[in-house]
Amino acid sequence: MIEAGIATFLMAFASAFIPAVPVEPYLIGAATVTGQGALLLGVTAGAGQTTGKALMLLGLRGTLRSTRLRRWLERHTARFAPEPEPAAAATVAVAPSGPAPSATAPSGPGLGAAEPAAVPPRVTVRTILRRSITAVVAVTRRWNNRLITLLDRPFVAVPVVLLSAAVGLPPLLLVVFCISSTRMSVAMFAVTCFVGRTTRFAAVSVLPDLAHLLG
Repeated sequence: MIEAGIATFLMAFASAFIPAVPVEPYLIGAATVTGQGALLLGVTAGAGQTTGKALMLLGLRGTLRSTRLRRWLERHTARFAPEPEPAAAATVAVAPSGPAPSATAPSGPGLGAAEPAAVPPRVTVRTILRRSITAVVAVTRRWNNRLITLLDRPFVAVPVVLLSAAVGLPPLLLVVFCISSTRMSVAMFAVTCFVGRTTRFAAVSVLPDLAHLLG
């Protein structure tokens, strides 16, 4: 019993950092093989994943305050900044102040010829990639700032974290990243995440018993 509980906690803790390793299939298998109660499995898995997410939140907040990271972001943001458009060379015709030239004056090669039109810059693959990355970064930053501003209000952040932990929408990993830039306390996040995750994992763990009853 204790070994199964420790294994469930560690599995949920690892899945908090590796989204590709979901804990739900493990819970279904554990409920089927060991016969543990759904509530016990839900509480154990919820505690493990909440611990992992809280540590991730603390790590992200410490990283965001890092001076080295800010310098790196400033350097790479400037690298993908949009290039200024080249100004078209305007040719201004100046009327001569002296007498008009004679019609029989000899004209040398190229004398009086119009200035060549400005050649537009070549569109290369690198230019297209730079513009695409710049557009994606701008849109992502705009929506990220809007979401952070929204989650900076406790009466909005708590329901969003609870919904994300219980249903998975929006993804909890994305919510943790956004919460790291807000004033929401780690304790409030941990309590809300634990309630949502425990509800989710307990509901998943009861599926084998439900299938047995219906079968």
